[in-house]
Amino acid sequence: MSVFTIFKISSQGMTAQRERLEAAAANLANANSTRTANGKPYQRRDVIFSAQDLNETWMANASENNLFDKSGIASQGVKSEVTLADENLSVMQYQPGHPDADANGYVKMPDVDPLEETVNMMSAARSFEANATVFNVAKELARVSINLGDA
Repeated sequence: MSVFTIFKISSQGMTAQRERLEAAAANLANANSTRTANGKPYQRRDVIFSAQDLNETWMANASENNLFDKSGIASQGVKSEVTLADENLSVMQYQPGHPDADANGYVKMPDVDPLEETVNMMSAARSFEANATVFNVAKELARVSINLGDA
């Protein structure tokens, strides 16, 4: 696996974790939003990760085998996609004085668990740090490799 492949994988990981952190922050910020622009309660955002083969076109010219490691498996990164929760998922809370309460005094609240979102934020931050560490170690490895001829 080339150093450039490591850079690409770790940067994809950082991007995916940043999206996860942004989604958790938006969910936490809107945990009590009963009305959005469309007039309905806020819809929770979830981030779905999937494996993605790396498209290393710059390596394809050198050799077909460069895309594979010694086990013959193509290098894979991560792709993230933000999805919205079902708009029918909501929690009914009894708040008769609320402006969005129905005739029985119940308000449709977003299906957001603040504890779960806080844990997601902490996990995303740690995963981002791990990917940043991998990137920096690969960068240092490349720097040391370049300087080997100077000794």
